[in-house]
Amino acid sequence: MAGNSLTGLTLHVKDVEQSLEFYKKIPDARVIVHRPGHFALMMIGKGQLGLLRHDEGKFHVEIDTPSLEAMHEALCANGLKPETPPEDRSWGQRDFLLIDPDGNMLEFGSNQPGGDTPNAEKWQKPQPQHR
Repeated sequence: MAGNSLTGLTLHVKDVEQSLEFYKKIPDARVIVHRPGHFALMMIGKGQLGLLRHDEGKFHVEIDTPSLEAMHEALCANGLKPETPPEDRSWGQRDFLLIDPDGNMLEFGSNQPGGDTPNAEKWQKPQPQHR
């Protein structure tokens, strides 16, 4: 069906306040709903991210960014510690990983090595499984 798109994602987290403090450090992130201890809803660019108090579940979040190096530097400046520096991948993506306080993996990426333009061929090649 044409016109459908993913607009948000909700993560199950053990501590909403700890997770909220973590995600607020992402540049351009803003809180739009906050029920302390239970739920928070944020906007990161044009997408929504929910944080729901729940003891189970992990998730992998992919975030495209026009300037990967600038995002990496901003996260580090905000006190976060990415798992890797930005790296070129064999399937044509450039990315780095960040783990949140509940073990959810965030993959910040750009689809062209050293560039900002999406590469449609990426979706035709096998993607590695992050664990």
